[in-house]
Amino acid sequence: MNNHRIRNLALAGFAVLAATAPAAAAFAQPYYGSYEDQRRDYDARQAQYQRDRADYDHRYGDGAYDRYYSSGRAEARADAREACHEEKKGNEVGGAILGGIAGAVIGSNVARGGGREGGAIIGGVGGAALGSNIAKNSTHC
Repeated sequence: MNNHRIRNLALAGFAVLAATAPAAAAFAQPYYGSYEDQRRDYDARQAQYQRDRADYDHRYGDGAYDRYYSSGRAEARADAREACHEEKKGNEVGGAILGGIAGAVIGSNVARGGGREGGAIIGGVGGAALGSNIAKNSTHC
């Protein structure tokens, strides 16, 4: 009985290996047979890198990629990130103030009768939250 069990386990193991071999081959790294294939792949990756870098600079301003991902010292990059986060906090406060004022004015004008104060308060709180969120999300660090 033991030999029969061992044989069945061995057959099951071989069946699992046979079933997973094609899947493992599908995830294997490709082999580039020639230098030309490797060079062509490298050139394509470099071209994509240059396009991505230009897109980043276009989106965040000229030189933004170098400012954020510069090959300089780590302290300089950390200082640039910290300055960006400080700017983001300032924008968030400014957005909250402007949004609160605008929301209070709109809320007061929308409210009717004796509920103008309540409308101003609700509009101010909602406007401050919305303005803060918009300003925070407009600064990318």
